[in-house]
Amino acid sequence: MNEMSNKVLVTVTKAESGEEFTSVCRNLRTNIGVNWQVNHMLSGAISEISRIAISSRATAPSSADTDLKGELAADGLSRKLATVSHTADQSLATLSASWKYTGASVITIQKAAVAFGTTDLGTSADTHFLITAVSPVAVLDSNDTIAIDWGVSV
Repeated sequence: MNEMSNKVLVTVTKAESGEEFTSVCRNLRTNIGVNWQVNHMLSGAISEISRIAISSRATAPSSADTDLKGELAADGLSRKLATVSHTADQSLATLSASWKYTGASVITIQKAAVAFGTTDLGTSADTHFLITAVSPVAVLDSNDTIAIDWGVSV
């Protein structure tokens, strides 16, 4: 199945002879298709991929992760609805969010995730879409601000 990814297989079977003619064509997503995908993936609705969460946990991100352990939810660091920037007909969108840390002690931000909905990633499996290690780690003192601009190819 992978060898057919992003390809279109066209087969014509002649009624009279039963002979088949097959061609493999390239899939080209149109500008309208790009714009539709951005609007549906990143619209800001709860069911869409539109929130950014951050974590202080140091474990390496993995494509098999189903949650973001240690998602921060206090001191101004709760999951944020991202601002979506997209230029029509372009296949890159950017999700942006920022937080002001209001806690009293130093905290280290080590991972971030782009997520569905508003539920806590640490307790609700299968809610995140993208995950990254923050490298170098972000060390926040009280009243520091952290901003994330996350590029998403569509």
